[in-house]
Amino acid sequence: MDRAICIHGHFYQPPRENPWLGEVEVQRSAAPYHDWNERVAAECYAPNTAARILDAEGVIVEVVNTYSRISFTAAPTLLSWLERHRPGVYKAVIDADLESRERYAGHGSAIASCYNHLIMPLATREDKRTQIAWGVRDFAARFGREPEGMWLPETAVDIESLDLMAEAGIRFTILAPHQAGKVRAIGTDGWTDVSGGRVETRMPYLCRLPSGRSIAIFFYNGAIARDVAFGDLLSDGRRFAGRLLGAFSRGGKRLELVHVATDGETYGHHRKFGEMALAYCLRTIEARDDARFTVYGEYLTAHPPTHEVVIQERTSWSCTHGVERWRRECGCHSGAHPGWSQAWREPLREAVDMVRDTLAPRSAEALERLVHDPEKARDDAVDLVIGRWSDEAVETFLSRHAPRDLAPDERRRILALLEMERQAMLMQTSCGWFFDDITEPGSIQVMRHAGRAMELARQTLGLDLEPAFIEILDRAPVNDPGYTTGAVVYEARVRPVALDLARVGARSALYELFGLEPPAMYAVEGDWRYRLEDDNRHGLAGTVRVRSRVTGEESLYDLVALFAGIDRILLGVREPGGDEALLAAWEEVTGSGTIPGAFARVYTSPDLSDEERWAIAHRVLPGIGEAVSAVYRDAAALIRVVEDLGLPAPGAATCLMEHACNKRLCAMLEEGCPDPDRFGALAGEMRAKNLRPDLAALEEAASRRIALSIVEAADRPADPAPLEEAVRIVRCAKVFGLPLTLWESQNAAIGMLRYYGEMQRRAGEGDRNAERWAEAFRRAAACLGVRVT
Repeated sequence: MDRAICIHGHFYQPPRENPWLGEVEVQRSAAPYHDWNERVAAECYAPNTAARILDAEGVIVEVVNTYSRISFTAAPTLLSWLERHRPGVYKAVIDADLESRERYAGHGSAIASCYNHLIMPLATREDKRTQIAWGVRDFAARFGREPEGMWLPETAVDIESLDLMAEAGIRFTILAPHQAGKVRAIGTDGWTDVSGGRVETRMPYLCRLPSGRSIAIFFYNGAIARDVAFGDLLSDGRRFAGRLLGAFSRGGKRLELVHVATDGETYGHHRKFGEMALAYCLRTIEARDDARFTVYGEYLTAHPPTHEVVIQERTSWSCTHGVERWRRECGCHSGAHPGWSQAWREPLREAVDMVRDTLAPRSAEALERLVHDPEKARDDAVDLVIGRWSDEAVETFLSRHAPRDLAPDERRRILALLEMERQAMLMQTSCGWFFDDITEPGSIQVMRHAGRAMELARQTLGLDLEPAFIEILDRAPVNDPGYTTGAVVYEARVRPVALDLARVGARSALYELFGLEPPAMYAVEGDWRYRLEDDNRHGLAGTVRVRSRVTGEESLYDLVALFAGIDRILLGVREPGGDEALLAAWEEVTGSGTIPGAFARVYTSPDLSDEERWAIAHRVLPGIGEAVSAVYRDAAALIRVVEDLGLPAPGAATCLMEHACNKRLCAMLEEGCPDPDRFGALAGEMRAKNLRPDLAALEEAASRRIALSIVEAADRPADPAPLEEAVRIVRCAKVFGLPLTLWESQNAAIGMLRYYGEMQRRAGEGDRNAERWAEAFRRAAACLGVRVT
């Protein structure tokens, strides 16, 4: 076919993990979600695995995994997070690539990405090589195939990066139209100037490289991409499809590819319901016979370039000044704070480059004495990350690269040097310079990675770069009135999150007290010999061994911990002192509520991180709810007397009544609403008394129980009871008009449609149980907005 269409989504999240823990900690700005990864996953990544297509009545007629139809960037930092925290979404993304290979003649929809989204033209050649090597290796480990294409972060391009990509086997990349300089037909002499975005975007181009290699480049349609990302094109999937179809040349006879590239987060996060518009667009075009969808790898194989291009080096898609946005104040900003200065960017870039350029030669020199080939070891170090520094991954790596049996301190030195280099790459992530102030999360994150790299440099190389780093940051002005310079931001927002083994050991007591999972980067083994649990206090004491999986560093500590409330926490850490000393410390802590002076490190409630407070609060809140309910039970008789006498109820009594009623409503939902009339009666009673329903809690309880009911129905295909339960819950939810989250329930119901056909057949043959099940399924599907066919 002469007309093909490709939609590319650059799905990416930056590394957000605390560099000392390897875990994403709570981010208040992402509330009500724990962090921005969770929020964007809920709004974009998960919905795109099952994007709904609705009919004119608003009923679901089809569900589309958009990843299987479009081209998309498989960014390692995002996929590693999804794999651990949203495995269902992760599997759907991997499966989508498999499905796309069947649709697109063996070419998958996923393309690779430079590892952690640093600006390639601003990186050293060594870092460029590693970014590409790690991106390729991570992709192959996840998708089971070599990548054909690779995304350049922010499409920031230079010839050296393209040459290294081609050397790694990459066939193509995607750029913005204004990044083309001049073009010509292959085999001809004259060049045509196409700068300023005048390049013909409906064809691939060959870019010849100094090494004699070449790479294909696709320049996306900039006008349509802008309207998708910043306009209202996603308000109507049919119009989106029409815009793509209208971009072909009129009456053209030659082969043409209309393609766009935007942030993947546009589809659902930046544009609510954008994934639904995308799905409708896909369905609309797939129903036609005058154009078809493709992915870049398939199109390139079938239609090799007929023209070649010279690119505009050191340009990008999001900075009109090239790549200046990531190293100085060029005038580009997010638009959120028009009057703010970005003069902080240059000192931050200077500080980061200073650390990078100082560490690189010293690290290479140190590794030369420990491994066969430092460059090869660095390329292979991504296997440690992919393997999450498991004992097996570490042994495999060292057996491949160590020239001899290593002493324990040599093993630890190798791992620490490689982790230092990894942190030195993470500190260059593009998000550190993209936004409007050095106090924003992206900038703080790169400073944290720099802080961790410098700490490892002190430990392994005896090199202290932090004073020079802070001195440079002291020249970085800050827009936020709460800070004066970047150095102050570093002291306030970076230093407090740094942890050593003793602090991790102290955290391990909290993990044990509250049933929390220890961070994946550490192995923690506790011998807890003393425990206290009563109505008001929880405590423990013992000895723990803490080992960093990443660097191999380990140590043994005595710990005592006492929790008497979120504002009354004591944690004591010291070198092991023997059983008698531990018992004496335990008796003092539980008796007087103080930590003995022999403990070198003592942490109290103000020393807890936001993440620790968040985790503890989530464990404690249900108990507070029970306590409030108990107070209400004790006061209920008095409140009834006050009501009977017509006296105005005190505010505290109203709060107690609201809490008690909401708790009863949630309990009814969680039980499956066996008596909807009782639910409605209590809701009516609340309205009569002007008591406020907790809509968020009720919505969560109802959505969760509906999902459980539908999944249970799928597991018990002959039993109509779970389906009838789902119908009851939806009926009760309508009492308050709750905006239910139903996509998981809808997915499960859609998966049961084939079984519905079988039950319909059996019902037609007189099977009364099948008839009841089929009727229950029709009613449940109607409540969920799923078309039954």
